[in-house]
Amino acid sequence: MLSTNPARLIGLTGRGTLAKGSYADVTIFDPKKHWTFEASKSLSKSKNTPFDGWQLTGKVVATIVNGEFRYQI
Repeated sequence: MLSTNPARLIGLTGRGTLAKGSYADVTIFDPKKHWTFEASKSLSKSKNTPFDGWQLTGKVVATIVNGEFRYQI
């Protein structure tokens, strides 16, 4: 619902699925990971945020694009 159908609707062949021969685009999320948001370490150009210093639960731990790790903690 959040990957296969949107990819199909806009004609992205080989996207939105983990089938053999498709692009390996995956986000790995740890729903139990505890962390503190630090605006100074954010990759956003804007550092203006009400969340600076907040304790959060759940974090992306890796992103794989076309079979290659692009982000990993």
